Amino acid sequence: MTCRNPEMATRVVSYQELSLEERAAVDSHVAECDDCARTFWAIDRFVGKLRNTGEKRRARVAHPPEEQIIQLAIDPKLLSTEQRTEIQRHFERDRCAACERIYWSVLHSEKECAREADPAPALTFWQTFFLDWKKPAFALLLAFAILEGIEIGFFINTKHQLGRQEAEYRSRLAAAGPVAVSEGQPALPADESGTQTTASKASAVVRNDEREKTIADLQKKLEAYAKPSADAAYVLLLSAGRGADSVPTLKVPESKLFVVLQANLSPELGQYKRYKLVLQDHAGKIVNSDQVTLQGGTLNYLVRKELLKPGAYTLQVSGRDGVQDQYLAQFPFRIAATQ
Repeated sequence: MTCRNPEMATRVVSYQELSLEERAAVDSHVAECDDCARTFWAIDRFVGKLRNTGEKRRARVAHPPEEQIIQLAIDPKLLSTEQRTEIQRHFERDRCAACERIYWSVLHSEKECAREADPAPALTFWQTFFLDWKKPAFALLLAFAILEGIEIGFFINTKHQLGRQEAEYRSRLAAAGPVAVSEGQPALPADESGTQTTASKASAVVRNDEREKTIADLQKKLEAYAKPSADAAYVLLLSAGRGADSVPTLKVPESKLFVVLQANLSPELGQYKRYKLVLQDHAGKIVNSDQVTLQGGTLNYLVRKELLKPGAYTLQVSGRDGVQDQYLAQFPFRIAATQ
């Protein structure tokens, strides 16, 4: 079928060139004539294809290929002089943010890969010491070494005191011995000499008792500084579950000097090189804060027993991403009073 109004059919073909009033008349005719409607929509699709093709071609002309931008960031020698000049002119003249973003992201990635590939410089003894002293295991060994030094110091001090007591005791015995008779003085009678010897023996017995009492007192003082047992730290396994039953409760024994707060992280949360741990009480006050590294998917945080008074606590874990801290999880627990 063909349109019965040749003039209106001609207007359908030249629809893009008509005014608004003429287009309104054509729209009314297209709504009633099927032949003109098919012609109208066919022309509209054709115009749309031409528009899309023109936009893609303008985009190719306006922006250099992405592959050339990546090659320029990796190694400028991969491109010819003309290609490098064209891309640089595009950056300077057009100031295209999209192309510059591609260039700088690839360049930054290349620098990071080169930095990771460089061999790490050898660390000196002091650098290794200051890098390792914050680790929980090293802190535990350092605590044992300090306690051992204190114990040795008290034993040496006790030995010196015993030596001084023995020297004083011997000097007193020597001073209490038989008195030599001076020239020109008459000798003491036999009964007076026997009385003086008995008094010296009684004085020596008293001094010996005092010496044994002093030694017993020093040994009693040393019992308070006896060497602690090997398991001086209590390990508390934390949980991130909810509910009153999931909050672990701990009674720290008197023999423990430290508490190791141990928390397991999922593979999604274990992607950071370092973690920041903040220990807070029930009022939100920070009790202690430190940075640790992940060991086998587990965080071990060594805390002195003196810091953990009876009450509720929360261990907040954040991942160290550059200079920013990314909050990850928190682990509640409770310290019960020991009877």
